[in-house]
Amino acid sequence: MKTYLNYIFTGLALFFAPIQGLLISVGIVIFLDTFTGVFKSIKLNGWVSIKSRKLSHVISKMLLYQLTIIMLYIIDKFLLNEFVTQHFTIQFMFTKLVAILLIFIELVSIKENIEAALKIDIWKMLKTLLNRAKEVKEDIDLIK
Repeated sequence: MKTYLNYIFTGLALFFAPIQGLLISVGIVIFLDTFTGVFKSIKLNGWVSIKSRKLSHVISKMLLYQLTIIMLYIIDKFLLNEFVTQHFTIQFMFTKLVAILLIFIELVSIKENIEAALKIDIWKMLKTLLNRAKEVKEDIDLIK
């Protein structure tokens, strides 16, 4: 019996190997979002604001996101991939698009958490940095 279970788990691991990186990436971004959310909550309201009930939502979010990617991968592998590869060279395109969308959603949340906790505007800082870089480039061009 133990041998059969070992075969089943090995087979599942090999079946889902192509999306392993996507699953890990989404998991890391969810962890970072949780970390920045806790940081923001502590920074704004103190340790009293941390509740285990709120943190338990992370488990359901992680499970939902990971299952979404897994289910879409199965659909992609057996139904959509055949049609997509006729027009594009990307394997499992819909799975990758959804993973990118989920990562983008979490990155926006991370940005909002950092901005709220530190009371900064990241886009404004990036614009200022780019303008300074442009000025330095112009100064270097004048020296040449």
